[in-house]
Amino acid sequence: MKIIFIFVALSNSNVRAQQPQNWKTFWQAAGADTSICSLDSASLSLQAYLIAYGRRDDRIPWSIGEHIDSAKITQIVQNVLSGKADGIAAMKSLEPAFQPYQQLRQLVDRILETKADSLLDWPLLRHSLNEYRLLNRAASQMIIQVNVPSATLRVLDRSGDLLLECPVIVGSPSRPTPIFGAYLTGIITYPYWNVPRSIATKEFLPKIRRNPSGFLSAMKLQVLNSQGIVMDAENIDWKNLSAKNFPYRLRQSTGCDNALGLIKFDIDSPYNVYLHDTNHRELFDEEYRFLSHGCIRVAEPVKLANLLMHRDLLPETFTEDRFHNIRSSMFALPSPVPVLITYALLEAAPDGALYHHKDIYRRIKAIHP
Repeated sequence: MKIIFIFVALSNSNVRAQQPQNWKTFWQAAGADTSICSLDSASLSLQAYLIAYGRRDDRIPWSIGEHIDSAKITQIVQNVLSGKADGIAAMKSLEPAFQPYQQLRQLVDRILETKADSLLDWPLLRHSLNEYRLLNRAASQMIIQVNVPSATLRVLDRSGDLLLECPVIVGSPSRPTPIFGAYLTGIITYPYWNVPRSIATKEFLPKIRRNPSGFLSAMKLQVLNSQGIVMDAENIDWKNLSAKNFPYRLRQSTGCDNALGLIKFDIDSPYNVYLHDTNHRELFDEEYRFLSHGCIRVAEPVKLANLLMHRDLLPETFTEDRFHNIRSSMFALPSPVPVLITYALLEAAPDGALYHHKDIYRRIKAIHP
């Protein structure tokens, strides 16, 4: 998306009247581009845009409709240059209201006030603030953020309030959860797990060949042919099958033992990545939660489902049921909800603590060796 600003030739004496050091401190604290030192209309407009909406990497898949209020940015820049508004205060008004962003920004301001800025990792701070600013692009009343380094899911409303926060389990370093922006469109209860081909051939097939009936029964797996017809596993010559000549797909039956648990959240992701419940909820108590094949396991799937549906779709005890082979049901959301998978290493807690998460996928090494 191209953003076009109309730059108006106005006096910038008011901007110059404010101490350059004050502007530099603000740019630094806001994680803005401190190399842009000029206070002309073009430079201020660029900084205002970046402070409000961040810099999005075009290499990352993004299918979310964006709301960019270029008219507001232009008006604020005009007011600053004409002396109608305090420059720094006006720029601050453009910053996102989302709680994770505001908590980190306020912590940075306090650190600068105490002259302890040497404690901050400025490249990581700029990167983390930029990740949160991307939330401001989503044109929606509700936004889901999954931050991979902290293995945390948040649901935020447009005013910035936190509606839900819970642990998640994300991809392992060898099978990382991809970074993207897409829409969550529906909820499936008692979902089948269609085993990805890579898992079916690399992980399951060797075990099936050793003990076909035992492994398939224990995992509650069905074998389907290319037409989707369930096959009799005992009539298949498993020993002559390999990853290169495996004409079947595997599907795990619905129920409490299903790898997806009892709830799946459909996302129009290009990676076939989605949110889901799990049959191993004890893993949410672990500090290290980088254990999946890339999909995202949610600790509070019932709360998330009811929040997205704007009603009590499921009872609180839904995931405690112990049923098997229940028919799947699909529920479309009242409106699609944006899901942003972010990679922010720095986060601030409500009590003022600063968390520096491990670069588990080594994505940041290019900007911060």
